[in-house]
Amino acid sequence: MITIFCTPKNFEGIFDVIQTNAIYSWRALGEDIEILIIGDSKGAEEIARNVNAVYFPNVKKSSKGVPFISDLFRIANKISKNNILIFINADILLPNNFLKTIIAIKENNKRFLMIGHRWDLDVKNIINFNVAQKDKTYWPSMVKEAKKHASSGIDYFVFKKNTFKKLPHFAIGRFGYDNWLIWYSRRRFIPVIDISNQVKVIHQNHHYNFIYDNLNPKENHEEDITKNKILTEGNGLTINDANYEIKNYKIVKKKSDEFKNRDLGTLEKIYPELYYLFNWYKRIKRRFLKKK
Repeated sequence: MITIFCTPKNFEGIFDVIQTNAIYSWRALGEDIEILIIGDSKGAEEIARNVNAVYFPNVKKSSKGVPFISDLFRIANKISKNNILIFINADILLPNNFLKTIIAIKENNKRFLMIGHRWDLDVKNIINFNVAQKDKTYWPSMVKEAKKHASSGIDYFVFKKNTFKKLPHFAIGRFGYDNWLIWYSRRRFIPVIDISNQVKVIHQNHHYNFIYDNLNPKENHEEDITKNKILTEGNGLTINDANYEIKNYKIVKKKSDEFKNRDLGTLEKIYPELYYLFNWYKRIKRRFLKKK
């Protein structure tokens, strides 16, 4: 089956509500799904116990107490029981068809990175997923009320175990690591699949005054942001740069003229060493179009 892993913030205030909702929505997908709760935030061990998840408190962090994406992936690769891993932010609600979509991709690819848009929604109360999941109008009504987020924000990544081994020490929740991971996948010829047409995940809105490990909430985290920017080396792509998509639970390569034109510019970012080749191709293509 699959393993879902995350590193939650302290279960306090609004984060107690939305993280509890998110993790229970994952468990509602099936009892045989493995869930890894990584990090020693307040309430993490308790929620892991309540949803029958694996609790792993020790994770490497920045000087500001923010977990490193590199160590989260290392831990998941090491202790997960399943071959399909899902790294997800702990404020994301997963719909019923999420698992079906993953299975469709699993059966068709050796390696892949699956991503998608999120839909933002204000959620203030605990959701009973034992009831809500059975209500056919529940998810459609949520999506109807929610607002689609920009393509630059990515809140979940689905991939096969050991696809990503030695990653830079990006601080989670800070600038650039999500966009860099798409760029890195494309550069390694890993199919990047956008499932937004098939799956609508809900992001529960919240303030961004959060902290890790009881640090001063007013403390400036510019250091983590700056280090992340340096680690990206200016490289990053968005959901729009996924070169595959899923329709009716089948993977198809993007072939629209709009995507092809965009992708030509994207390829220059992915393979800067081939800039002159791409530039020559674009000049030839423009001349051909003028003759038409």
